Amino acid sequence: MKKMKLFPKTFLYTFFMLLFITTSMHLMIYFFYPKVYLSRMQDQLEKKMETLQQEIKRNTAAEAGQIFSDFAKQNNVNVTVECAGSEVTYMGMDFQISLYTDADMVFDVSNLENAESIIVKNKTMEADDGIEIQVEVMASAMPVKEAVDMITFLLPFTFGAAILFSIVFSYLYSRRITRPIFHMLNVTNDMKNLKPEAAFHVQDEDEVGLLAEQINQVYEQLLATIRSLDEEKEHMLAVEKSKTVFLRSASHELKTPLSGLRILLENMQYNIGKYRDRDKYLAEAVAKVDELSGMVRDILDTSKVQDLQEEEKQKLYADGEIGAVLQEYTMQIADKKLEVSDSIPEDCMLFMSRNAFQKVWSNLIGNAVQYTEQGGQITIAADTDKIWIENSCTPLTEEQLAYIYEPFYRVDDTRAASGGNGLGLYVVRELLKKEGFRYVFEPVEDGMRFTIFL
Repeated sequence: MKKMKLFPKTFLYTFFMLLFITTSMHLMIYFFYPKVYLSRMQDQLEKKMETLQQEIKRNTAAEAGQIFSDFAKQNNVNVTVECAGSEVTYMGMDFQISLYTDADMVFDVSNLENAESIIVKNKTMEADDGIEIQVEVMASAMPVKEAVDMITFLLPFTFGAAILFSIVFSYLYSRRITRPIFHMLNVTNDMKNLKPEAAFHVQDEDEVGLLAEQINQVYEQLLATIRSLDEEKEHMLAVEKSKTVFLRSASHELKTPLSGLRILLENMQYNIGKYRDRDKYLAEAVAKVDELSGMVRDILDTSKVQDLQEEEKQKLYADGEIGAVLQEYTMQIADKKLEVSDSIPEDCMLFMSRNAFQKVWSNLIGNAVQYTEQGGQITIAADTDKIWIENSCTPLTEEQLAYIYEPFYRVDDTRAASGGNGLGLYVVRELLKKEGFRYVFEPVEDGMRFTIFL
């Protein structure tokens, strides 16, 4: 069996509840209104007779006749007075009635449609001169019958109007109640499909509005988490790709000297030509082994870059940190008779891992010392938003700069022969990217400049 949806279910529940209430109210009016109305008439007649009794008490029996006559006419009742053996009736009702007597009251409610009924009240009153008067007041119960007839006539119309009102109200109420829920259903379907623009637009400040706001906040956090995971995924893919490229390049770099060393040793083994001079070529083989050892050491150091990136950042003063790195290159600077200008302000500060900072500047200064011409100049300076190192050399071309950050890339054989392994700027790039610094390596008028933006 197909389950009923929320809107028709809410509509029917509301409609039947209103129908039950209006039906109960109409039945209560139909059955209880005549009795309540009759009881009210009796109470009013009782109060009027008490007022009449007070007035008779202030007058003599002879003067009471006019009072009874006025009372009968003003209140539309018949008053029968018995005094000193005589009986007088003062007529106030102008129609015929069927009389039913009782000690205190007579009222026929068995069939108001076929007979006119009366209310009878008996009371003994005493005039001012001490004479007792027996008073019987008869009031018509016709208004009760008229009220019952009017109610019977109006009930079908009011009941029909109540049903119509129940239908309209139930429809509007159901629409009002279910609209936010349908809106939530549509929005959550969009959220299920991870649409970034999905959101609740509910202006209410009730529980529904609070629920919508909380769902929006949860969805925003979910999207932020997903974006973070996507970024982390892309980062991991980039790292894996970088590792793959690095290992492929490292394998290629190691393969060439290993092949040369193997050929050298085989020629020495078989005493081929000039390689009979083993002492000479053994020294050359040892030099190649040292070269390979240095390359392996550089590769291992480069593989530790990721560990440097995970260290906690701290406040560093560039002047002192770079000065300490320069001390390590004092001999090389002196050998090449280089002029070094260090004009970094003492208050130049940045947040970075100390080991990463030292590794970056060790590579930058090492490259500058290595590739600066004999007797050339190296300048290290800074201002409010950047710090740079500049060295005099032959500026690189745009084609060379396009590959300058690739691992093991060398501009030419001359630079390769000078001892470079092509890993320095690769390490610098990786560390600066992870530390969140922008950088640029560009040619200047008489050399190259590497700038780090703070």
